[in-house]
Amino acid sequence: MGALQIVGVHGIKQGSNSTTAGLSASWQATIDETLAAAAPASGAEGGAVVTVPSYQAVFPRTPTRYVRLGGSEAGLLSEDRSIDEEEEDFILKALAAYAPSAVEDESPEAGLTLGEGPLTPRIVRRIQAVDRKMGKGVTGRLLWFVREAHTYLRKEETAVLVRAAVTEALTETGARMVVAHSLGSVVVYDMLSRGEAPYVTMLVTCGSPLGWLAGRKGIHSEGERLKVPIGVEWTNLYASKDFVTGCVGLSHLAAGVTDIKVNNGAFPPSHDVHRYLDKPALAEVIAKAGIA
Repeated sequence: MGALQIVGVHGIKQGSNSTTAGLSASWQATIDETLAAAAPASGAEGGAVVTVPSYQAVFPRTPTRYVRLGGSEAGLLSEDRSIDEEEEDFILKALAAYAPSAVEDESPEAGLTLGEGPLTPRIVRRIQAVDRKMGKGVTGRLLWFVREAHTYLRKEETAVLVRAAVTEALTETGARMVVAHSLGSVVVYDMLSRGEAPYVTMLVTCGSPLGWLAGRKGIHSEGERLKVPIGVEWTNLYASKDFVTGCVGLSHLAAGVTDIKVNNGAFPPSHDVHRYLDKPALAEVIAKAGIA
C-alpha cells in the first residue's frame, strides 16, 4: 500500500518565516514519529506524505511585538496596522465569546491610559475584564490571533489568495485528507462550504477556533449548526487548556463532527500544532483514511 497524501493547512504563526518546503518537512517529521509510535496497532504502516502550503506570502504583515499596558503584556500589534471601528467591533465580540460573563464585569474607568500601540479604550477594558476571568496575560496572547482571523474573514482579496494556495496543493497532490490547525481550520471549513475542496473526504481540525461566534461570521449563518458536505468525515482534536478553542470541542455546534479531547499541557504551548500532530488519535485517523 502506498503512502497516503495529506495536505496540511497551517495557522498564523506557522507561516510567519516558513516556506512550503519548511512547513512540510516540519509537519512530516512529527507525523512520521506519531505513525511509527502507533504502528502496527493503528494499522498505519503505509505512512503518509504531508504537504503544507505556506500562504504567508499573500497574507498582510503579521503582528510583531508586544505592547504594554500598566506593565503587563497586552497583545501583539504591528506599527502599520491601526484598528478601525469595524475591526474594533470584531475584536470586542471575539474576546467576549471567550469569556461572556467578563463583559458584565468591565470597569468603565479601566484602560484609559493606552500606552504604546493602537489599542482603543474599549479593547483595553475588554482585555482586562477577560483576563480577570481567564488569567492575566491570556487575552493579550489571543489578540494577535483574533486580529489575523479578522484579516481572513473580512478581507476577501486576502482570503481568495489563501484558498488558492490550499487548492493548488490539493490539486497537485491529489490528497483526499486534510489536517487543518488553528486559522487553517477556518480556511478549510470556508472552502468546503464554498464547494472549493470537492474531493476531500477526511478532515481533521486541530486547535480550531470555529466554536467562537465572531470567528464563524462571514463563513457561516448564525443560528445554524456547523456542517461539512456529505461524504466528508470530520474529526476535531481539542485540548482542554487551549484557549484558542475556548477549551471546548465543536460537537455542541457542529453536525457529524467527532470531538477528541487531548492533553497538550498549558497555554500557549497547548495550541502548538506539533502537540496536536503527535497524538495517537491522529495516527488512527490516518490509518482509517489509508484503508478507505
